[in-house]
Amino acid sequence: MKTLALAYRQRENCSRWSAAFRKSRFLNKSKLVEDNNNKRKKGGRPKKSSVSRKSKTIGVCFSEPELYALRHRAAKVRLPLSVYCHDAVLSGVIKEPLKKEDIEILRELSAIGNNLNQLAKTAKFLSTKRLENKAQTVLEDIQTIINKLSDDWKNSKRKKL
Repeated sequence: MKTLALAYRQRENCSRWSAAFRKSRFLNKSKLVEDNNNKRKKGGRPKKSSVSRKSKTIGVCFSEPELYALRHRAAKVRLPLSVYCHDAVLSGVIKEPLKKEDIEILRELSAIGNNLNQLAKTAKFLSTKRLENKAQTVLEDIQTIINKLSDDWKNSKRKKL
């Protein structure tokens, strides 16, 4: 009888429902989870520093006409209301973002500049008159585009509100 009771106790201690077994199993699982977390590669965007992170908010009250005027001004320069108010408070000057057409023109201008640079390098390397003449025509085209852009920019772009 004593041996049977002893056998039951030993069986109880080693069964998978005993407290000791559950505790050891939990500890083993937590070690595996910690090991997996350490082995994982960090992905995604790095966190911003607390200085550059915009995490604090303030509440500002406006009357109905004031809010309507702010929304109208923000829509006029194609900015969200929060960005418009942020820029207005900190700098006092709101600049209109570049239009898609302007960005495309600047991209084309950059491509032409790259081509001109390549032509200049090959002209220096080969020292041929033909390439120099070609580069001169490309340079004149760039000058006309720059003049056109600067006239448009002076007349209609980046108005202060």
